[in-house]
Parts: sequence; structure tokens; C-alpha cells
Amino acid sequence: MKTTLDGKRSLDAGWAIASSAVVGLDGAALSRPGVDTTAWYAAEVPSTVLAAQLAAGEHGGDDGVFVGTALRQVPGQGPAAQNFSNHPTPDDSPYAVAWWYRTEFVVPVDAGPRLRLQLDAINYRAEVWLNGARVGEELVGAYRVFELDVTAVAEREGVNVLAIRVTAPSPCDLALTWVDWNPSPPDKNLGIWRDVWLCWSGDVALRAPYVVTRLEGEARARLTVAGDVKNWSEAPAIATVRATVVGQVVEARVALAPGEQRRFELPEVVVEAPALWWPRVMGEPVLHDAEVTVEVGGAASDAARFAFGIREVTSELTEDGFALHRINGRPLLVRGAGWATDLFLRRQPERDLAQLAYVAALGLDTIRFEGMLERAEVLEWCDREGILVIAGWCCCDCWEKWDRWSEANHAIAAESLRSQLERVRRHPSMLTWWYGSDFPPPARVEQSYLRVIEEAGWPNAVASSAANKPTELSGRSGLKMEGPYEYVPPGYWYEDTRRGGAWGFATEISPGAAIPPIESVRKMIPRQDEWPVGAAWHFHAGGQEFHTVQRFVDALTARYGAPEDAEDLARWAQVVTYEGQRAMFEAYTRNRYRATGVIQWMLNNAWPSMIWHLHDYFLRPGGGWFGTRVACAPLHVLYGYDDRGVYVSNRRAAGAVGLRVRVRVVGFDPEVPRPWTMERVVEGVVVDGDAVVRVLTLPPAEHPVTFVDVRLEREDGEVISAHTYWVPAASADDVVDYEQGYWLHTPTARHADLSALRRLPETSIVARARREGAGAVRVEVSNESDRLAFFVQLRLTDASGADVLPVVWSDNYVSLLPGDARGLRVEAPAGGELPDVVGVEVRGLNTTTVQVVPEHDEGRQAIAPLPPAAPAAGAVGVVAAYQAPRR
Repeated sequence: MKTTLDGKRSLDAGWAIASSAVVGLDGAALSRPGVDTTAWYAAEVPSTVLAAQLAAGEHGGDDGVFVGTALRQVPGQGPAAQNFSNHPTPDDSPYAVAWWYRTEFVVPVDAGPRLRLQLDAINYRAEVWLNGARVGEELVGAYRVFELDVTAVAEREGVNVLAIRVTAPSPCDLALTWVDWNPSPPDKNLGIWRDVWLCWSGDVALRAPYVVTRLEGEARARLTVAGDVKNWSEAPAIATVRATVVGQVVEARVALAPGEQRRFELPEVVVEAPALWWPRVMGEPVLHDAEVTVEVGGAASDAARFAFGIREVTSELTEDGFALHRINGRPLLVRGAGWATDLFLRRQPERDLAQLAYVAALGLDTIRFEGMLERAEVLEWCDREGILVIAGWCCCDCWEKWDRWSEANHAIAAESLRSQLERVRRHPSMLTWWYGSDFPPPARVEQSYLRVIEEAGWPNAVASSAANKPTELSGRSGLKMEGPYEYVPPGYWYEDTRRGGAWGFATEISPGAAIPPIESVRKMIPRQDEWPVGAAWHFHAGGQEFHTVQRFVDALTARYGAPEDAEDLARWAQVVTYEGQRAMFEAYTRNRYRATGVIQWMLNNAWPSMIWHLHDYFLRPGGGWFGTRVACAPLHVLYGYDDRGVYVSNRRAAGAVGLRVRVRVVGFDPEVPRPWTMERVVEGVVVDGDAVVRVLTLPPAEHPVTFVDVRLEREDGEVISAHTYWVPAASADDVVDYEQGYWLHTPTARHADLSALRRLPETSIVARARREGAGAVRVEVSNESDRLAFFVQLRLTDASGADVLPVVWSDNYVSLLPGDARGLRVEAPAGGELPDVVGVEVRGLNTTTVQVVPEHDEGRQAIAPLPPAAPAAGAVGVVAAYQAPRR
């Protein structure tokens, strides 16, 4: 058990889980010593029932249920490709009955006089038994934090036995659900899905203290420490609440009736020239320490310590009616992606840390939790790293079926919101709460939510939904949710004026499916189902309207030619996702602040998936990841698909001067021996802080494929931003049928034909690599030929030839014009170390040879080249392998 500084101890370890159908004992008996649990599933919470079964090796574990359609073979399934949350659990399901969670614990000798059990989340109903006694009433609600007074029943000496009976949600319960993102687990995530704590204090306890900031420009901050206190005793109490923030001490007295909980606000603290908290893209996320104590009768009763940021969030509607958020008074273009936790809600801190490091590396500033409201440690990372969070309820389930709500649903919804707002309000990373999802709630529900938001003292922005649907109480949200979710060509983002184009605040949009690299495909699709694309592929898409990847495959075929096999499809899928994601984020970046926000749907997946991700479930970044990283660089040069303009964007607060833009254009026609070329250079480019400047306009493309290579350099030649576009002849460009567009998809009436890329002349490249300490490798890839090298991918491999993951590449899938070189770096995230033995593989879509030139560094020795993994088409060269010297 883990003890914290503020009077609580984790009870997450040492649990046993079993079905009530096989246990045969009631709560009174199970919460007594002497119960034999050797046949139960061993677990640590958080753990759903199915998560515990997988950990025990049932159903083949992850290697079983994640492959092909094996998940459908687990008992208790709902209808295929449907939203299981809206269907009842089958009567013969092993999860149709209650399941017992049981553990034992000892009360610390230094625990205070008042003892409480705190359950951060259960799904969905629970009874709690301790030492043979039922504690409290039935607990109901997946997003409620429950506190139970166990002072009278807990044993101060000896072992305490805790048993919790949990049942799964039914169709109109306000549960945690997966809707259409992916298949739903057959247990509907039944179980304890957040932490369990033993808490202690004196008679009066603190509740979720936090610091509210009001700024006067950026020169002065007025801070108010607020929160709640609760009197757990049966007598009146007068509590003194005292806080220490930024070196100042303030206090106030609060009178409490027996059992009363009351909000407090301490006298204001004024800070001159404050060190402000900023999102990483705007500045540094400076954190400060706060300490809040409670005394009753001169004796300590409770205390809390936490980090906070001095920052203020506001939102407004622009002249065009779009939601614009400001941080500390400065406008923010929100560029983010939707977050998915693990399908079985398992605690995976290393995995979460790697994915959050990916967010930072991408240059995104925001992640969105639609129902997937993450743990405190995730929010604390966002606080430290300057990543903003949008949170709110889920769509497409009981949370939006207000006409079916019972009176109990109304009460549970309000208390769920209260629990979550109190839980997250102290975090400077919180940007806004959307209390509706696809639709805003009706007046009664919205009024209830607004009342809770006011009572909780929520210090940030709110919106009635993620959609542009006004309500009678709060008016327009200023947000839009008009799609697309399926493939659209790159120019769509610049041209569309009806739905997902780069204007307004798009709360969830996507260029479509995201078939990952072949190494990931083969971890989820059995070889016998690998080709052609069939049921196993589609099962790893989403549900309902999103249950297939066919639109993506059809678009890829029309644009780049028919794939020959799964490897060919996966390879060209990276080209499609790269150009699609880059165009989407660049269009919104260029068009700010007529465009005020864009949330990519999604960042990641809950399980191995073919759709909606920038990196896949196996933490392998694909083409879309690198297209996003290029587009979201803070100082960046980009090409506009709509007007052929070349722009420089500066997201930083400070202006940039003395820049050079270099544009090289290569027109390729497979029927013409020599390509057409053009070069333009613009010197002395100046870009103000948070501004975009147009530096030149290119002529219309006339060749089957025209490569537009753009570079942003400093006066000394240092390259700041460099990447390549491939565009069709203007006369053969995509034609989008905007009239037929709807929320899911805007069809392409005629796809641009870029299949000439498959007939690029073969070329060769040279790569040099050296290791930089324990955590990084630097690679220089150069094209010393007279032909362009297209879409060159690099992989970091271990001694077996498998990918080293997770890793962060500075760039990848690069294209090199003749004579070009590109320096790349790959490193372990979060300051980690790479394996002692690593190799680098290089492959391009038209490269036939890769010359290997290993370079030595001090303390490392080059060893024989590692055997490459099964190569895809194109050259595969092992650049270098390194081994740490023996100690």
C-alpha cells in the first residue's frame, strides 16, 4: 500500500475477483477473515473483470483477443458492429451477474481519528461491505467519487476485510462506454476502474482545494484559494482554513453544522510580476506549490499539498460566431486530438507516459477526453508539460438519451459532474468542460449542469456541447461538429466552407482511416486474413457507420493505384495519412483566427485499430504522425493547396526575423526523361509573433506529379523547417462533391491521379548513423544521385530486427531531392534509454540501394550489421548497429 502526504493510503494492491455465480457467499461472510480466494482472479485495481481474466491468461490474453476477430469469441458479446452500451447484456453472459472484489488491509498506526473509504470510480453499481457490515447505500454511477465513513466499523488493530459487489451497467445507465470507437468488451467494463483509498483526518476534512487566478494584464495576479470542508462529526465545528501560496499566508474561519459540507474562499493574494503558466506552445508551464491546512480547536484536522499554475482561461465568440479561447489574455489556436484509454481500463503508466510524450513531440497543445476522463497522474503530467485538456461526457449512449432518463438519472448526472469538476479543477491544464457531446442537453438538464458548475466554482470555460447547436440557456457554443470522419483529399481542408474546412472550431474531424505500417497490421490480422482486405480488417475499424475501411482503400486505389498486397497497401497508406493530416493541421494553422481550433479524431486507439489515430496501439507512429509533427512545428513553412501560396507561420509569442524561404519545384512525367525544375528564394522574411505571412505564389502545376520542396532557413543556413509536397496537375486535381457532403463523409467526385509516383525512377541513398549517449541515435540520410528519393522511412530496430518502441523521431518519411541531405535524430521518450544494441533500417518507395556508412562514437563500438526484418518493397539497408562496451 502507498501512503500519501495528505492523509490517505492506496488500497489498490492485493485484490481477488470472482463471480457471484460461483462464490456462494454474501457480503457479510465475504468481508470476514478466512475466505479461501485461491481460485479467484488475482488483481490490482483499477481492474475490470475482463482485464483480470486476461491478466490470468484467459482468452489468450492480449495476444489472443487483439488478433483477428478473436474478441468476438469471448462470451457475453453484444451485436456485432453496434453500440453495445445501448443493448442489454445477454442473459447467458458471465457478466450478467454481480462480481465480487475482495481485499484486506491494515489501518496505519498514525491514521487520524476519522476513517473513510474513497472509491474514485466504479462501473456501475456497487455494495460495500467491511468487516461483516454493510457500509452506506448502493453506490451508483461510473463517474462519481464516493466517500464512506468507516470510523465505526474499521479495526484499528488487526486486519480489515473489504468486499465490494459490482454489477455491470444496463442500457440506460450513465456508464463509461465505447460507443462507435471500437468493439466493446463483453463485460461492459464492469468493475472498479479507478483507485480505492483509505483516508483519514480529524473531524473536519478538506475537499478538493484549488487556486483561482484573475489577471490584470500579465503584470499582476489575484489568487483565491478555495475548496470545500466537511464536518464528519455529530457536533458543530469551527474550522480554521489556512493556505500558503507564493510565500504568502491567508486564512479564514468556517462554521459547520454536524455533517455539513461547505465551500470556502480565502482572502485574496496579490502577486506582482507573476511567473505565469502557459501551454507549451505559448511559453513555459510554470508551477507553484500550495499548502492548505485545517485546524479545529487549535489542533490539526487535515492538510493538502498540490501544484498549481497562475493562469486564467477565458472564451468568447469571434465576430464570425466561433469559439476563441484565451490563455492569460492571449488568443489560442487549439490544435489537439482525442484521447482513448485502454480498452480494458488497465493502469499502464509507462504506456500513458509514452503517449503523452508523443503529444508533446507532435507539437499539439491539447488532448480531448470524451468520457475517457483520465487519472490524476495524467493530468499532473499535462500540468508539468503545458498540454491543455478538454473534458466532457460521451456521445451516443444514455448520456444523450435524455428523454429516457429517470429521476435517478438526473440526480446521478448532476453528482457525476460535481465529482469530476471537483477532481480536476485544480489542474492548470484544464481548458474547458463540454457538458454535452454531439448534442446539447435539454433545458432541465442544462440548468442542473450550470447550477453544479457554479456551485463547484469551476474556473475555466464551458460549452453546452461539441456541436454548433444553440440552447435557450447558454446560446451558441461557437463549436462545430460537421465531420468529416472518412477520407477527403488534402485540398478539402482549404476549400470547404460548409463542414470541416479550416474555419471555426472543429471539435472532432479526421482525414479518415489510418491503416498502420505493415508491422502493426501483422500484429492484429492473421496471415490467412491478410489479403484481400476483409472481415478481420473491418473488425479492427469502428462500429456502426465506421465499421469498414473500404472508403479509405478505394480512395488510395484511385489516387495512387491499386495495391498489390497488404504490404503495398500499408506502405501507401502512410503516404495518404501523411498528406491528409499535414494538410488538415496546416490549413487550420494558416487560417487562424478565423479558424480557432481543430481536434483530430483521434490521437490513439483503445485497441489495435485501422482507423482514427496518429500513432497506433503498438505505439508505432505512422505517416499521419509525422505529417502532423511537420504541420505543428512552432515556426513553419507551408504550401497552400487552394492558392499555391507559400506561407511562414510563427506560433511563438516573439517575432522572427532574418529568415530565408527556399522553394524548389520538380515536375515529374514518367514519359519525359528529364524532370522540369524551378527554384525560388526569398530573403529577409520577417514574421511577427503568433502571425502568418505569405512570401510567394507558385504557378499552377502542369505535370502528372509536381514536387514542391519548401525550406525555412536562418541567415546562416540553419534549416528550421523542411518538407516536400506532391501535387497533381492543376487540370487533373481532385474534384470534391460538396453538395453531397454530410456529417460522415464528403465524397470525391474525381480523384487526382498520382499513380505516376509508382513509376518514379529508381535511386539510391547514403545513410550515416552514430549513437549519441544511451538514449539517442543521429542519422544523416543523403541523396547523392540525380533522382528524387521519395518517402524515405527510417526504423530503429533491436538485435532481432524488431522495432524499438516507443521512440521519438525528429522527422521521418522524408523525400530528398538530388543532392539533398537530412539530419534526423531518434530518441527514447521522457529521457529514457535505448537498448544497448540497436540498428537503423532505411527504405524508400523508389530506392533500390542504401549504402551503409556506420560512424563510431566514444564509448560505443560498431558491430556487424543486424539482420533486417522481413522487408517491404523498396530497399532496406541496416545503417549501423551499436553495442555498449562490456563493463
